[in-house]
Amino acid sequence: MKLKVVSPIFGFEELKEFLFEDIDDYFASISFDDITFTLIKADKVRDYKISLDEAYLELLELEDSSSLGVYASVILQDPIEKSLINFAAPIIINHDKNLLAQIALDSQKYKDYGLAEPISKYLEEKA
Repeated sequence: MKLKVVSPIFGFEELKEFLFEDIDDYFASISFDDITFTLIKADKVRDYKISLDEAYLELLELEDSSSLGVYASVILQDPIEKSLINFAAPIIINHDKNLLAQIALDSQKYKDYGLAEPISKYLEEKA
């Protein structure tokens, strides 16, 4: 599915659309040409709850019945246990309208959501 970017991926502000692919129950990816981001469904690996500001709700055209996906980007490493997850800047997708936004969470409000958390912490908890 093709997604329109309504709030850019940090560092990739020039990219205005991505192709989305669900990989499995945990992982997905977004890509443009030779650029690919691996995503993980944040609430699948930890208790992850955020509230979106009104501006993001409008940008993403979210309604109560919207199919919302909340993802964290993953920096893949070999072995997988060395991979890192960015919970502090989630990627939000309105699957009904095919819209994508990355947001930076307020670090004071979301103190437990880090920029580079080891995936191994969550692999152990789910095992």
